Amino acid sequence: MTIGKVTHSHAEVEHLLKEVYGPSAVLRDAGMPGKVDPADVFVYRNGKGKLVKTTLGKTRHQQAQVQLNIVKAARAFHAAGVNFAANSRQDKVNSELWWMGYGGKMGVRQGVKPSDAINDIFKNGSKYGMECATGTMVVLYKGILDTIGAKDFDRAFAKTRLFRWDLKDDDFKAAERVGKLPGYWPGDHTYFKNPEFDPANSAFQGENVIYLGGGQYFGHGLGIVDEQGVIDSLNRLRRPGATQSAYRDDFELRLHGGKVAGLDLDPD
Repeated sequence: MTIGKVTHSHAEVEHLLKEVYGPSAVLRDAGMPGKVDPADVFVYRNGKGKLVKTTLGKTRHQQAQVQLNIVKAARAFHAAGVNFAANSRQDKVNSELWWMGYGGKMGVRQGVKPSDAINDIFKNGSKYGMECATGTMVVLYKGILDTIGAKDFDRAFAKTRLFRWDLKDDDFKAAERVGKLPGYWPGDHTYFKNPEFDPANSAFQGENVIYLGGGQYFGHGLGIVDEQGVIDSLNRLRRPGATQSAYRDDFELRLHGGKVAGLDLDPD
């Protein structure tokens, strides 16, 4: 197996499927013993209450792996102690692996493997400072890295640069699905708006978050909280006299499992 590639157990995938398809969802090992694969039996109740028995299938299998790796990456980013940058003066990187440009733009230095640079953020978080959009991009890139492995990540993202949502590699843009998406999967990115934010706290005019499942979200600068926790935190950062509450936008971003899997040219 390629170093850095992460797969998940039946229990982890079944837990994810219950979140998306409801508590009746069951995943039964029917393919390679002990390994989640498309041939495994998947049972759930559809929107009409009818019991459906099918296979996990290639599409759901690929999507589940990506989503779970993003959730894992979000939790690891939170644990890494990356500093929150409320303004560009607080942005910082480990200069051995990354260069930093104007406004918090960052890129992998020549001669450094992008996989090593991304992983370093999770190993040496205190050496980094960034706002929530760039932090979310780091989480999503780590999710891809852990899905396809270091060798293929370095090939696909050879010139990794990050700057909020402004810089996206072509392979990332090909994989992202944006809008009101079917279902709501742990590992999805969404956004909370703060329409009456205090200009003194402009970094919190909204919050980029990763849904972790079980009603929990990770947002860089806020930590791991539920939906009301995100709203309450943003409301405390409104301008004096504000009356309009923060709220979750209908924006969603999900990485297409098949597109990400297609970057894996070095399969197990």
